Amino acid sequence: MQSLKKVTSEFIESEDRFRLSALTNEDEVIAFWLTQRLLTRLVAHLSEQIEINSSQLSNAPADKKADYSDSDRQISNRESFAEQSAVKIEKNIKPALITEVDVQFGKSNLTLVLKSNNKSCASISFSLSELKQWLEILYTLWHRASWPISLWPQKLIDNSSIK
Repeated sequence: MQSLKKVTSEFIESEDRFRLSALTNEDEVIAFWLTQRLLTRLVAHLSEQIEINSSQLSNAPADKKADYSDSDRQISNRESFAEQSAVKIEKNIKPALITEVDVQFGKSNLTLVLKSNNKSCASISFSLSELKQWLEILYTLWHRASWPISLWPQKLIDNSSIK
């Protein structure tokens, strides 16, 4: 299984899917397809887990639940993230279709293990703020794809900069 250090998310209209173009820790470029069905389930699960586990990820007191309106932790807060160049994939790279994602929580991060046909392909770790930024990116792309916004958890929509 490869560890990913950088991911670019984009909607590919001709495929009606999201493509993750990724740079591994060994500087190899690989790519993955994510379907609407898988992303709907993943986003709902991540939303629930952020609420439950944000105190663990942010080292906040254990009795404090996630506060989606807290301005310094809001998904739409982009000031702390530097612009990065996109991961570019070559035409000869064939994305793997991701059929399952395992979510693992650590003390200071969350790791997504991407699986295709019951085999682990790659993993990527996010801090809480990075995860929220990625969800914001997915929401923006979801909007551009004209996929039903009603599939997104309301608490994520309410705090998104995209309305």
